[in-house]
Amino acid sequence: MSVGRETRLSAWIERFAAHFAEEGIPLIGGRILGYLLICQPSERTAAELSQELEASSGSISTNLKFLVSAGLVTKRTRRGRQAAQYRIDEKRWVDLVQRKLDALVSVRDLTESGMRLLSGDPERAMRLRTVDQLYTWLADELPPLWERRPATPK
Repeated sequence: MSVGRETRLSAWIERFAAHFAEEGIPLIGGRILGYLLICQPSERTAAELSQELEASSGSISTNLKFLVSAGLVTKRTRRGRQAAQYRIDEKRWVDLVQRKLDALVSVRDLTESGMRLLSGDPERAMRLRTVDQLYTWLADELPPLWERRPATPK
């Protein structure tokens, strides 16, 4: 692979990590995810990740535990091999997105109960009504959209 391509891939990993940092995943965790999505072979040890991502072994270890517990990365050990290997579990991304959609839709329950509490007080409910309308729309539109998603590749 050319040096220019590797530089562009490194920049892509940084953009990927920055995006997921806004989603609550630590920056190094996002780097691990981005790297594991594109590395070849697809499995890496913690030491390899530390070297490739130029991150401390402690930071890599902490973030791998987080990503494994979140179900986005799987850990595999093999008999006769001391170091565990990690890989992205791309099929679990469906679960991640499903949880995010469920969280968005569940805000509708909160806004709806707030609207009930403020019934008869339209002035106080004005801002909440605007937010409620947005989440009502999301609750109506997102589930059918999600059902039409493409099948996960085998």
